[in-house]
Amino acid sequence: MTALSHLLDTFRTTAATEREKGTYFERLVKAYLLNEPYYADLYGGRVWLWEEWRAEAARRGQGNVGSDAGIDLVAETTTGELHAIQAKFYDESARLTLGELATFFIASSKKQFAHRLIFLTATKSTRHLRDAVQDQNPPVSLVTLLELEASQIDWSQYQTAAPVVLKPRKTLRPHQQTALDRVQAGLQSADRGKLIMACGSGKTFVALKIAEAVAGAGGRVLFLVPSLALLSQALTEWTQEADKSRLTASENVSV
Repeated sequence: MTALSHLLDTFRTTAATEREKGTYFERLVKAYLLNEPYYADLYGGRVWLWEEWRAEAARRGQGNVGSDAGIDLVAETTTGELHAIQAKFYDESARLTLGELATFFIASSKKQFAHRLIFLTATKSTRHLRDAVQDQNPPVSLVTLLELEASQIDWSQYQTAAPVVLKPRKTLRPHQQTALDRVQAGLQSADRGKLIMACGSGKTFVALKIAEAVAGAGGRVLFLVPSLALLSQALTEWTQEADKSRLTASENVSV
């Protein structure tokens, strides 16, 4: 059992009510959005639980926005876009339907929201829901247990009222350092090359270190991948592991 699975089981067994169980998960989602490097860069700390958002909306002169009506959190990007977020804490074997998301879809379809995120622990529902939410307006992104498991957050040390602890950043292993050194040496006499590495040997991480070494501080790198799955994997690892003083990762999707 992973640290995250153990943590979620603890939520299930210690919560006195379904509402309390949901609150535990909503707070975990907020911690993830505040600390996972990709979302920390995207939102810059502007993430609110719904009750917190009610106070923030009133402060902004938007009046009383009412009960959550299916929206559990609200986040604001560094460019001012508002994102509506729902945290669905179900057993992994549960099968969710679009009907169970209807209240969220209605509440979050208001023009103030530019994007929607659904955090989903029911892994058996992922595929059919991902297909169902395609081409929605505003767009919808699913964040599953796979993404939460891959987080830079050390879930084994997570406590609701304590500061979040991040995992140590990776360092190059000997074979990866050799690959980096050979690429740099090759580019001294050539303007292109090919790096071939075995599956599971850390190609994405080595590619990041090559980009940092070749582009340098303030440089730009075009990193192309053939699928959205590989884009997601690469973007996650690059935002987690990049030296922010040298390289900032961002995405541009075209299918």
